[in-house]
Amino acid sequence: LTTTNINYNNAVANWDTLSNANRYKIRYQQIGTGSWSNLGPIYNPNSSITIPLLQQNTTYEWQVMCYYDTTNLLASLWSISDTFITPSFVAAPFNPIVLNTLSNTQCNTSSELTLIVSQEADEPDIGTSIITSDGGSFDITSINSGDSVGFAIMTTSTQNITATLKAGIVAGQNYAIINSYDSAGILIGFFSIENENGGIKVSSTSPNDGNNYTSGFISEIHFTNLFINPNIDGPLYFYANINSELNDQFNDVDTVQIWCNTTSISENSSEKNLIGIYDIFGREIPETQNKLLFFKYTDGTIEKRLLLK
Repeated sequence: LTTTNINYNNAVANWDTLSNANRYKIRYQQIGTGSWSNLGPIYNPNSSITIPLLQQNTTYEWQVMCYYDTTNLLASLWSISDTFITPSFVAAPFNPIVLNTLSNTQCNTSSELTLIVSQEADEPDIGTSIITSDGGSFDITSINSGDSVGFAIMTTSTQNITATLKAGIVAGQNYAIINSYDSAGILIGFFSIENENGGIKVSSTSPNDGNNYTSGFISEIHFTNLFINPNIDGPLYFYANINSELNDQFNDVDTVQIWCNTTSISENSSEKNLIGIYDIFGREIPETQNKLLFFKYTDGTIEKRLLLK
């Protein structure tokens, strides 16, 4: 028996398989408590399982039992124990990564607006998030309750969830609730969109899962041609105001350049060459997926990108 990948809240139990085994069962406990928890069945030839919901700084033991047929009659005795100690939990700083992109930057035209928020493992959970802009608007008058307005993708270490975004309550031309439905049509979340102070506002509150820390994720919200670009050229600023469940606060500013004629865009692009790609510490690195990157160009501009795999 061996125990690997020991974290503050879980560990992986491993054992050697038997050629004549049908399945296995394991049990585990805090040393000396006499209160065992069981996991299984684990069918041969699988030979490992994650022991969940552990306490930090605690000594555990576990044992494995083998069944030789489909009944409970032909079984081995419990094996000898393997023991391990969970380490202390060390929280990561609250430092979400926020990225906002537009499918086109032509002024006064509709565009697909994408909002991306990601967190590293062991950061405090996000409690509330508000993203605003200093220009542009949502074309809320064009939608009715039940209309599809885009889609969302949530990627974690264990799963990938794609959801459909549909309008819920539409209250005039400046406010709407957007509902998120999974592939089975079940409501799994909602947030609000607004036109406010000459720009937009997207507000959401995350449900509390009880542990205050995340295992890491990437959340993408894609609005399909619901956003209208400002009718003047220049920088469009997006502001993120995010609070954790532990009252940490994070603020960020992102910029997209809006143009009012295609000639300017073409001329600017022809003079713009990439100098290098840098990480958040200013180190030059190759293009990397699932990591915040800064692209520096010869015209002095710097673009912040998050390349998703």
